[in-house]
Amino acid sequence: MDVLFRNCFYEMDHKAYMNYLIERHDDLGLPYSFAMKLSFISSPLIYGKAILAVEQENNEFVGAIGYVFGTGEDEYRDRQVAQLEIAYLEKPYRGGALFARLLGATVDSIRQAEPNVSRLQFWAAPREASFKRLIARLMTLPGSASVTAENGLTLFQVDFRELEAYCDRWRHAA
Repeated sequence: MDVLFRNCFYEMDHKAYMNYLIERHDDLGLPYSFAMKLSFISSPLIYGKAILAVEQENNEFVGAIGYVFGTGEDEYRDRQVAQLEIAYLEKPYRGGALFARLLGATVDSIRQAEPNVSRLQFWAAPREASFKRLIARLMTLPGSASVTAENGLTLFQVDFRELEAYCDRWRHAA
């Protein structure tokens, strides 16, 4: 399976990213209203970057990821923080190395767009075993931390340099 990671630069990419994720909003695992989910889906197009995963043989979207620079708490001025707002892969593509590859493409995109990023963070409630294993691996990286909030989500924070090294190990192993 050959999957290409396409950065959303053009209006047609933005539209495809939005349509793809809106159609799957119930599967995103976000415990929020549709309006709040829409905010998480769209904010990378305004405050950061979005990436589509495209299965090349059939030219079909199989996933998407979006991140912003900064946090809402600091009105997006703390650009040394990259925050994943949304990450999704179709079920048949979960559990393998594809998410690690998508994460590597995201790390490359972040570094290119904002060289001073020192931390990546994201909120999640890991449910699937493969996602729990990935989170567990990320939390073993030096400088990683997690804090559970009242809404059942956990804030995971990873040192960006350590995450880059982790993604590089995946690239060299492939």
